[in-house]
Amino acid sequence: MVQVPTPTPSTHWPRVAVLWLSGILAAMQFAKIAVAFVELQNHYAATAASMGWVLSTVGMVGLLLGVTMGLLAPRIGYRRLLVGGLGLGALLALSQSFLLPLPWFWASRVLEGASHLAVVVAAPTLMAASAAPQHRAIAMGLWSTFVGVAFAITGAAGLPFIDRFGLAALFQVHALGLAVVAVAVALLLPADVLRQRAPGAPTQWHLMPLHLQALLRQHVHIYTRWTTALPGLCFLGYTGMAVALLTFLPQQGGADRVWLAATLPLTGVAGTFCAGWVAQYWLSPLRLTRWAFVSVGVSGLAWGVGLWAGWWVAPVALVLMFAAGLAGGSSFALIPFLNEEPAQQARANGAVAQMGNLGATLGPPCFALAISGLGGSGLALCVLLCASFGLSLSLWGTAQQRRGAA
Repeated sequence: MVQVPTPTPSTHWPRVAVLWLSGILAAMQFAKIAVAFVELQNHYAATAASMGWVLSTVGMVGLLLGVTMGLLAPRIGYRRLLVGGLGLGALLALSQSFLLPLPWFWASRVLEGASHLAVVVAAPTLMAASAAPQHRAIAMGLWSTFVGVAFAITGAAGLPFIDRFGLAALFQVHALGLAVVAVAVALLLPADVLRQRAPGAPTQWHLMPLHLQALLRQHVHIYTRWTTALPGLCFLGYTGMAVALLTFLPQQGGADRVWLAATLPLTGVAGTFCAGWVAQYWLSPLRLTRWAFVSVGVSGLAWGVGLWAGWWVAPVALVLMFAAGLAGGSSFALIPFLNEEPAQQARANGAVAQMGNLGATLGPPCFALAISGLGGSGLALCVLLCASFGLSLSLWGTAQQRRGAA
């Protein structure tokens, strides 16, 4: 038996809102460490490298186990998995408020990675099921803003909050938010539905025990099935540049550095949210993904030329970040567009989580290396590489769709 969410004939917007909030709180598992990085480093008398590992641990867990969580989700039940992930996150955030010794604090981050994965795999699948077909791309566009919104909120309010109430209070507020949303999910979302295998039907691969060999085969199955692989691979093209752009565009903005640092996250969020509307009413997600990466490439080239010519490049930075947001949002919109079954959507979400963490892990150091050697041209080169990667994938996906329709 497999537990699946039942699609609704009309959009249940309160459920959609609560699921979006669950994603924001999950992203704050990254953002809270980023905003408190220096304070935590001072508290623990730790090196920047050590705190960097503390920050990236949640993402590394996602990189290793993202697809595995997507495979387990149909068995566990999406609502149960989401409530469990939020509840575990609340307990871990509460434990972190005691500012445990650094090894224990780091261990809590490992478990927090599992909590984060549970949310980012289950919540978008439940959101797609909570939205009517005419609103599904909009809902997924809203979902794709959760990281940007979390960083924008935490970046704006985090340091003043820490200065006034202290580090412990930051983790306590996060724990409270996770607990409240867990209760809201339990109250608003219906219980997981059991779908029983028909008598005499063959056992499906996703019902087999998840032994290591079978797990490896299932990873191969996901990444060799273009409908489940494409969203994650396109998202890799986005995450490979997103964090790096938020970090390095302001640094190269000269006198505009301060306001760019505050504005770029919101610009990216606007792009990801607009992607849902565009994919719903004007362009298919595949076509939108293609044009989004074209826009990223053109903007990246304009950035490099502008820096070389000494032009005012701040407006180009905003356009580039908006286009990158469109690329990220369209990647999420591909999931329900290409995969009708909730179990397939969960596997695609697992691949998105895995590839997203890979991009976020590799992107910043690669951009930093290119910029150290080539300056602004290095950033433009990396952007062009990410754009070419995403564009090639979207063209390949379009060819696969046409071949399937033929």
